[in-house]
Amino acid sequence: MDEAFNIGVPGPSGNENFTFIDNDTIFKVNNLLNSGGISNLLDKITLHNTIFPETFYYFIGFAGYDSRSVMPILRQDLIKQASPATNIEIETYMSAIGFTKSENDGKFYNNSFVVWDVVPRNVLKDKEGDIFVIDAEIALKTP
Repeated sequence: MDEAFNIGVPGPSGNENFTFIDNDTIFKVNNLLNSGGISNLLDKITLHNTIFPETFYYFIGFAGYDSRSVMPILRQDLIKQASPATNIEIETYMSAIGFTKSENDGKFYNNSFVVWDVVPRNVLKDKEGDIFVIDAEIALKTP
């Protein structure tokens, strides 16, 4: 585990990830607190990569301590010179890729997926104005 913290310069970390930045890459060491286990996390990554391929997650491996939790290491390309997108920019982008925002619960829906937690802290806009969803909650839409 100690070597996992040598993969880059520590970056902003959240509830579920320790982040490290190395050149054009951000590494996320996930503690599995929000995902409910490795299988659920891998399912989430697969859904994310399907909907948002421009911020594709790569599974790198595992980190962990003896007799402690195992934490998966994920990699994404770093979005340089980016700032948080506004709610209007997020809604416009999600609409452009085929999602409709529900007024009831604020989630985005299409025929196959439900996406939520698409908020400025999880969506970036680069200097050209392109939108990048870097972290969102996603589920398959149930009938």
